[in-house]
Amino acid sequence: MEPHLKERPLKKAFKAEEVEQLRNKAIKKIKKIFLPDDKIIRIIMIGSAVKNSFGEYAPPGFRGSLFSDFDFIFFVENDYKIPDWLDKEPTGKAFQDKKLDLAYRQKNFIESKYDAEIFFIRRKHMENQEIQKKGENAGIPMTSKSKHKHIVVYSKG
Repeated sequence: MEPHLKERPLKKAFKAEEVEQLRNKAIKKIKKIFLPDDKIIRIIMIGSAVKNSFGEYAPPGFRGSLFSDFDFIFFVENDYKIPDWLDKEPTGKAFQDKKLDLAYRQKNFIESKYDAEIFFIRRKHMENQEIQKKGENAGIPMTSKSKHKHIVVYSKG
């Protein structure tokens, strides 16, 4: 786990029903904004919204927010163009190689207070076994045999 993730303030998780409702809103919005797109291979959701630990942080919050964020992983074709309106996430680094760290943040994504973090993984990297191992070690479900809890939001044919 990245050092800055260990230093998070305490968080009070929302009730499971509220997490499910917010999660469904985030998934619906992701699909509306990004699909259809033949360059997107698969979209998954990971993190607190999937583990039902989504909630509110004690002040001062974490990564500029008092609330958990929605974590999406996009597996995309090599020539996929990441939208300009997304802000590069300087602290979202699952990999050592800067070329692989394609983490972006959209502030106030849902209900004007819950952010979305979107991590893009290109086909050439998602098919590389060494990178698959690194991703799995970082908590990213890179293979069908992954033990990491996730929700498949979209999968191309």
